[in-house]
Amino acid sequence: MQDEEFYGLVQEAGHLDTMDRAQAATEAVLETLGETLTGGEAENVAAQLPDELAGLVEDADHDGAGYDREDFVERVGEQLRGTDVEADDAEQYADAVTDALAVALTDGELQDLKSQLDDDLDPLFEGVTIDRENA
Repeated sequence: MQDEEFYGLVQEAGHLDTMDRAQAATEAVLETLGETLTGGEAENVAAQLPDELAGLVEDADHDGAGYDREDFVERVGEQLRGTDVEADDAEQYADAVTDALAVALTDGELQDLKSQLDDDLDPLFEGVTIDRENA
């Protein structure tokens, strides 16, 4: 999968009107996700993403922050400030990006990723609206 394909999935799932907005939302969510992971898991996730997106996860401060859903969404909103993407819709964008991740990652890697996240974030990976076969 290429960067543009990933952004396209996020744009569709997040109901964003431009690819630039999808890119900003993706960057905010992946950077926040990277903060929640250990360095080793971030590298494993990054290995299955296009280079530009991989860098977002790998270059984050991997402190295993352990954000619950509220903290995660708040942090994504903070990352969106200064962009033309509404920070108030951070939860919608987090859901769209995790849907795209569910398509981009193998099932095993997705399970490894989820195992490092607070259980409160599991709903972000449920009800994926993107069909892996058509992505």
